Amino acid sequence: MPIARAGEVELYYEQRGSRFPPLLLVAGIPAIASDWNLLAERLAESRRVVTYDNRGSGQSSVTPGPYTTKQLAADAVRLLEVLGIARADVFGMSMGGMIAQEIALGWPDRVRRLVLGCTHAGARHAAPAPRETGRAFTMQTDDWGERMRALAPLAFAREVDDGMLERFTEKKSKEAQDQEGYAAQIEAVLSHDTYDRLPEIEAPTLILTGDDDRIIPAPSSDVLHLRIPRSRLEVVEGTGHLFFLEKPDETIELIQGFLDGAV
Repeated sequence: MPIARAGEVELYYEQRGSRFPPLLLVAGIPAIASDWNLLAERLAESRRVVTYDNRGSGQSSVTPGPYTTKQLAADAVRLLEVLGIARADVFGMSMGGMIAQEIALGWPDRVRRLVLGCTHAGARHAAPAPRETGRAFTMQTDDWGERMRALAPLAFAREVDDGMLERFTEKKSKEAQDQEGYAAQIEAVLSHDTYDRLPEIEAPTLILTGDDDRIIPAPSSDVLHLRIPRSRLEVVEGTGHLFFLEKPDETIELIQGFLDGAV
């Protein structure tokens, strides 16, 4: 099992491919490295792809919370150092997009190109999510399967294929996250705020969102687009929060085109 010592934590990671430039995929809540499998395998045909479990989830260390997105960004940078990667493209989803913003702001020399998926610049600057979303994330239960059955439908567009939703719910129900780590990651999202600093991002940036996202609604991406210089916004129509699972071909085309040089 590949484990990297990153300061005070041990991070589980996976690698695919070997070509330059490398791509770091940063997961959200309650995602882990394996949730990237479909996308990572396809992208690894043309580049080295690194996925990992954030502090507090999967097979990585759980430390006392609360966490911050800057702290989680520092973990990611240490992982790159351990793997001998001086500079990488970075794609973060949801909380992972918040972490990716902090990487680009705090370690600009580490980021070649930046992709932000279904994320925001801070709760105060985000479009409000439906009430059921907040209830699903904060529900008081020790039954991880119950939490996933509440969350999973909200992660996709309303017209999602029933089979895809069923498979995803079954997978995530088996991947119980440490409750302390889960709560600490929630705190990281709630305290995240990069709004005032976004104009400092130097890396060319692609912003992706689904038009039926019920976790971080699409207008939150408009804020990122307005604040990040020379950024590009693409809406993946007919998808929700996990647009890259609902429309992988379109997502890969957008990402590869951007990373290969189209701005």
